[in-house]
Amino acid sequence: MTRIGVVGASGRMGQEVCRAVETDPELTLVARVDLGDVLSALTEAACDVVVAFTGADAARRSLPFLGEQGSHAVVGSTGFD
Repeated sequence: MTRIGVVGASGRMGQEVCRAVETDPELTLVARVDLGDVLSALTEAACDVVVAFTGADAARRSLPFLGEQGSHAVVGSTGFD
């Protein structure tokens, strides 16, 4: 079972990612993170992969954190120049 965390989980695309993970028998949704939540919830949940669907500002905060933690990330964030 692959343990998945989602950053931007309450956004339109984040909700779709959560639904897709929850319907796949080989995946487990272990963390949902949004604005105001602590990013350490992702490491505390022992995510194997984190999917980030946020705006550029949030990605600029979450991606360095994920890199420092050695987390694998799939990035669908928008708004980068």
